[in-house]
Amino acid sequence: MKKFLYSIILFVLPVWVILTIADYYYSQAATKSNYFHIEAWYDLMHGKIDADVVVMGSSRAWVHINPIILDSILGVNTYNLGIDGSTINRQIKKYNIFRRYNQKPKFIIQNIDYSSLSYGVGYAREQFFPYFWDKAIREEFFPSEPITFWEKYVPFYRYYHNFDNETLHGIIVSTTRNLTKGYQGQERHWDGTAYRKVQSIRFAPNDTTLAMFDDYLAKAKAEGIKVIFVYTPLYIGATKKIENLKEMHDKYQEYANIYDIPILDYTYMNICYDTTYFYNATHLTKTGAEIFSDTLANDIKRLGILNGIRE
Repeated sequence: MKKFLYSIILFVLPVWVILTIADYYYSQAATKSNYFHIEAWYDLMHGKIDADVVVMGSSRAWVHINPIILDSILGVNTYNLGIDGSTINRQIKKYNIFRRYNQKPKFIIQNIDYSSLSYGVGYAREQFFPYFWDKAIREEFFPSEPITFWEKYVPFYRYYHNFDNETLHGIIVSTTRNLTKGYQGQERHWDGTAYRKVQSIRFAPNDTTLAMFDDYLAKAKAEGIKVIFVYTPLYIGATKKIENLKEMHDKYQEYANIYDIPILDYTYMNICYDTTYFYNATHLTKTGAEIFSDTLANDIKRLGILNGIRE
């Protein structure tokens, strides 16, 4: 029996070592991928973000708020940390990792909407694969994301097992950057297919997410980081489908009152009535995003919200 176990070990150990080395080097190369989910982590994980202002939110922050426009109007350094397809629970986890490796910001622009306070995991989970060697990623995302035991602890298995995924199949395609300070404008045209299928939208906060959000805001205030809530534009038809719009506004106002947070609401901005500026009912095109970012920056400047931020 001992001889048999010894033989197994002699076989398994070299294979394990080879897979571990392959995993490490493939992961290192994968961090340089220009696939936007993975690219969005590069500056953050490598401590390259030195921003006065960070933009937080889902894809409705990521494709709506152009840092270059904010910088040019407000005279600040802005970075967009928006995470596609993700609610507050994931947004905060990304922010926590950002804080481990980068300078503390002075200001947070937090996108809020009907889905922000829901609880979601799993979407585009392959974005974390290149960073499984990082302790912060493991601590923040392993407990909640649908990642199997084998994917977590068997080297290279997560790549091999998911290799039919087009993202992983072409994960190392180019190191040409597609994001601009975390932002990516969308050169797309209106498609109302999904919008027409949805009969109603409901604001449905989750208790876990609410607790995380409250803690996140409390910590920001304790650290002297100013926060502003922003309702970025929705196509007006989508807004009309939100069943409990008042409940949503009341909940965010509750947090705003507690933590002295200003709210800028662009729900009824003029572009919200024209599909020309949207590629679907919840996301702006690049043109729409540039118009909105310009308006947002000028409103922030007019209201003096960032006064003294460079001092």
